[in-house]
Amino acid sequence: MREKRKVVVIGDIFADMTTHLMSFTNQGERTFGTPLSRNGGGTGGNIASGLGRLGADVSIICRLGDDEVGRYLKEDIKNYYVDDSGISIIPGESSAIVIVGVIPGGERTIWVLGNDSAYEKLSEKEMEYLEKTDPDIIFVTGVMLSVHPAAETIRKVLPAWKGRSRIYFDPNLCVPVSSITEELRESMQEISGLSDVVLTGKIEMEALGLKPRSGQTFIVKDGERGSGLINEKEELLYRVPAMPQKAIDATGAGDTYAAAFVYAEMEGKSVEEAMRFSTAAAGISVTIPGARCMPERQQIEESLRGWDVK
Repeated sequence: MREKRKVVVIGDIFADMTTHLMSFTNQGERTFGTPLSRNGGGTGGNIASGLGRLGADVSIICRLGDDEVGRYLKEDIKNYYVDDSGISIIPGESSAIVIVGVIPGGERTIWVLGNDSAYEKLSEKEMEYLEKTDPDIIFVTGVMLSVHPAAETIRKVLPAWKGRSRIYFDPNLCVPVSSITEELRESMQEISGLSDVVLTGKIEMEALGLKPRSGQTFIVKDGERGSGLINEKEELLYRVPAMPQKAIDATGAGDTYAAAFVYAEMEGKSVEEAMRFSTAAAGISVTIPGARCMPERQQIEESLRGWDVK
């Protein structure tokens, strides 16, 4: 039996505090919702937990504060079969919290309360974990390129792994398009160009000026319109429509897609097969509350059998 391939995610782990609201409001108005429920979140944590739930040998490089939230998150990630040995608990620092407001239909507004928290300060010391594990696959989330000094650390360390590990990248732009700096655009373009597989949203691709390179797998996600594989001339090679579902919570759907795609390729599926697999996984995920919403493998397979997509 072939040994499992090792995956290391470089990313963030946050505590998601979720409330289901009657509606969003204008400034100064009042709305009502359910009491806050706490779950593990963060793009990096969601992708790692999705891979772990599917059965991958996965760990994550992340910094958490030495506080109740950080200790909770480090313990919680193990519930998803993720190796926590790459997670550092840093004395004197705080962990990030995210407040998620969800309205009927699944649309959400997200408040990220993590400025100057532990995850932003990723250093070369934490990245030494890559040498300890020598992973087959490295997944980088663009969330880390919008904070400092994490961005500088990743840009310095990751090039040495080009050709040594298969690198996946999701820009996951978490700032308004109007707030994109030239430095952030440059960082995103650099890591995108370095990667073997890019999984980008259409809007962020355009806003960041990301372009596919020869030999890359470059997939563009476009919400309800599905996802497409394009080549270096930006010609559409293959498209998968979104799976029709009645959404109750779209939080984490993009992270589910990313994790499922990586896992499908690990299993030896073609790019087209991996796109269908990840689309089915993401489709099911919007019917599951919370950000850690990777469905069981059997659910994904059953959904694919009942879905008429070629």
